Amino acid sequence: MTDPHRKLVETGYDRVAERYLATKDPEDPLVLSALEEVARELPPGAPVLDLGCGAGVPATRWLAERGFDVTGVDLSEGQLDLARRLVPGATFLKADMTELDFDTGTFDAVVAFHSIIHVPREEHPALLAKVQHWLRPGGLFLATLTLTDFVGEDGDWEGWGAPMRWSHYDADTNVAMLRGAGLDVVYAEPRAGGGTGKAGETWLWTLARKGLQG
Repeated sequence: MTDPHRKLVETGYDRVAERYLATKDPEDPLVLSALEEVARELPPGAPVLDLGCGAGVPATRWLAERGFDVTGVDLSEGQLDLARRLVPGATFLKADMTELDFDTGTFDAVVAFHSIIHVPREEHPALLAKVQHWLRPGGLFLATLTLTDFVGEDGDWEGWGAPMRWSHYDADTNVAMLRGAGLDVVYAEPRAGGGTGKAGETWLWTLARKGLQG
């Protein structure tokens, strides 16, 4: 990300960390059912990367409580302070997800819930290519992507007095980018609910797999 874009997103989440956490459902059925599907294919103790982990609820905590070796990454130190307290069994890194560097095949799964939307969309193809690189052959990528094309920012996000910026593509473009990164799409379907707790919020839920020869 460029420095101004990164700073705006980081500042926004730092300011609203506690309030944002309060909007999260620790038993979010959409998140947990999707994680269960992924977890069934993972070996015990498998390494999993959570991109944009926030305060670690519900995804990072659910994975850590089931014995997976979870690494959570987030841009916001405010969010990570909460995550380290709420999920002591995970490892957390403060980083821009677009600048991460892991070896090929480091993770059995990568998850990204409501986070890639904050990365400038022109950087999405390169980020997805990195995800493919980080996965072992046969590894899984579970993400909430978007149905609509949008770039914009709000200086008073949710009325919380904090800035935020979003940048994303429509559903067809997102699916094409997954395939362009060398990932096989298992599903890509609109599902309502989740996110920041707003009823009726709809996202493109995607599950993709790295080929066995990838």
